[in-house]
Amino acid sequence: MRVFVTTELFPFTHGGIGRSIANMLSVSSEEELARTAVVWVGDELDAARFSMVYPKVRLVVASREAYRLADEEGISYPPEWAFTDTEWHWYSVRAMQGLLGLAAESRLDYVEFQDWGGLGFASIQEKLLGRAFADTVLAVRLHTADSLLADVDSRPVDKRALAVYDLERKALADCDRIVAQLPEVARAVQTFFAFSDDDWNARVVLHASPVVLDIGPVAERPIKPSADVNIVFSSKIQHLKRPEVFVRGCCGFLRSNPDYRGAIVFAAHASDEQYQQRIERMVPADLRDRFRFLDKLSATERHSVVSRSVCVFTSPFESFCLAAYEASMSGAICVLNGTNPAFGDHSPWIDDVNCVKFDGGAPGLAAALARAVGGGVRDVVRVPQTPAPWTLPARPRVDAPAAGSMPLVSVVVPHFNLGHYLVRTIDSVLASTYPNVEIVVVDDCSTDRFSQLAIERLEGVHERLRIVRNEMNLGLAATRNVALSHVRGEYVLTLDADDLISPGFVEMAVGALNARPGYDFVIPQTGFFFDTEEGQIGRQVAFADYAVFYGEAAAVGMYENRFSTATCLARTRVLRELGYREELEAYEDWDMYMRATAAGKRFIVTNGIHFFYRRRQESMFHTPERAARHRSLYHDLLRKKELRTGVLRMPLYVVESGTAGSGGRASTPEELASAQARLEQLERSRAVFIALRLTDWSRRTVPWAFPLLRKGARVARAIRRRVKSRLAA
Repeated sequence: MRVFVTTELFPFTHGGIGRSIANMLSVSSEEELARTAVVWVGDELDAARFSMVYPKVRLVVASREAYRLADEEGISYPPEWAFTDTEWHWYSVRAMQGLLGLAAESRLDYVEFQDWGGLGFASIQEKLLGRAFADTVLAVRLHTADSLLADVDSRPVDKRALAVYDLERKALADCDRIVAQLPEVARAVQTFFAFSDDDWNARVVLHASPVVLDIGPVAERPIKPSADVNIVFSSKIQHLKRPEVFVRGCCGFLRSNPDYRGAIVFAAHASDEQYQQRIERMVPADLRDRFRFLDKLSATERHSVVSRSVCVFTSPFESFCLAAYEASMSGAICVLNGTNPAFGDHSPWIDDVNCVKFDGGAPGLAAALARAVGGGVRDVVRVPQTPAPWTLPARPRVDAPAAGSMPLVSVVVPHFNLGHYLVRTIDSVLASTYPNVEIVVVDDCSTDRFSQLAIERLEGVHERLRIVRNEMNLGLAATRNVALSHVRGEYVLTLDADDLISPGFVEMAVGALNARPGYDFVIPQTGFFFDTEEGQIGRQVAFADYAVFYGEAAAVGMYENRFSTATCLARTRVLRELGYREELEAYEDWDMYMRATAAGKRFIVTNGIHFFYRRRQESMFHTPERAARHRSLYHDLLRKKELRTGVLRMPLYVVESGTAGSGGRASTPEELASAQARLEQLERSRAVFIALRLTDWSRRTVPWAFPLLRKGARVARAIRRRVKSRLAA
């Protein structure tokens, strides 16, 4: 079965991604459609309308309501509010769950994700873990990543944008196949995300989206230009499309060509009315009668305007630009920004044959318009024809080690005054479904008598348990390094002395790294629990709080730790190579993951919760003193790292100002971000909507009941005030 996973689909939504998928469906044979499914990651899609438009295609709606907090194996997943950086991480897990349901009923041969938002992240990780999709090609099509647009568009970038960058890059880094519409676009995306040729080129296939005209046949030739033909801007009026270049270039053309009698037409709408007004104000007073802003055209009217025009596309980046192909194939003369990779020398667009290209600037556009109106374009564009990616043979899989190959895993547990929890931590390791495990506990000169007795009683109680004693108190980072010097295993699981690991994690992680020699870390998603909740782990799906991770969090990881907790399963040689910086009083794990990512180490991330972090009131992370010292600790984390921009090298602490070090959001503890997410979820929930409607109905029909409702509302407001006061603290 062929599957498209998307958040857009024509005619139900706007956007080029949805139109591209619709075009691929429209040119498919009846037999192909019968073996096709769409996984829609959204909430509002009328299944009846879908079946009318695509009667042969199977629909799976991965909606908010369909999201499961636990699967059949008892593995739990973070709720929506836990994804505090970006909703796209949650969307990717929803997509994965939708695909798993589909895979339970049909064989999935090929699954294609949009690159926007990193929608394939969770499904691709699930395949790397060996939990699903073993015989499925997981592909990402280069429609246009949000991260790349952020680099060419005028918009503020926040933590959410950084997280989306990490998700989009990770999905592209780990997928089986990358589908590029055009070679120059593939090269632009590769350069932007800094992928090596060896890794990138082996996975890239070229396949341009088919172009389907809604109105009329494909023109045999373009219109004949004249002094009366209109010049049209048909793209959306937004900064990315550079309408200001269009206005300036057209004004220059009008002043240089007084015999031209046509109109300058904006056959487009703007999502920002103020931005459109700004563009309108750019038109000089003496030329205003030559400009038309038509933002409410029907499809038929728009086709009529575009097909008889010189149609201009000034955007500096597109992955394909369906609108340009539609315009040319309808008969328009296209004037294109030649610096845009979608219109480059290796694209179907040939200057002075089927288009006129300019250099991206307003003077160049003015000269190109004179050429277009004067003649020279004699052909319409032809869409390149290449084999569809789902018809290509799958890449050979990496052979997993022979059955029965079980390399030793060393679990390292640094310990200092945690004797009350140590035994339960060790028990969680011994409960692992993976049998070949040794446990190395390193006691860092514990001072409380109970912890000392716990260490003494553990010595010699189990053949898989070894106790190492530091001669002096070294601190957590150094104690971890001591543990690494004592391990014998091929893999290491790092685990703090008060936390718990799920029984199946080690077996799953070892299997993943055995089968994937190019990866070095397996990272578990995390649930937080209090001491009183420990007995419920494994029998409940909800936790007090969560931490979600991306593994290679190259962007957002500079401001908050989205790599992993201190717990991961890694190759021993890699951990020894990296080590922990012993001068750090905290964040030594965050620092190690940052250095690992900078060194090109690769991570696999679970989607389910496999690590259980104990929240103790007296823990190092949650003390008020720790929060107050965050600035100096964060500065220590950034020391000895550098930022490179071209030939310029700067210390990495230059990113500190205005972020974690200045009281910004990045310095807010994770639990406050989680509380904010919970509050936002509450405010937009259906329960709140129903409560408001019920209150209104009570006022009108049963006023005697309103005092009772008012009392309940006071209680709800009190709870909300407590949450907000916590956020403001």
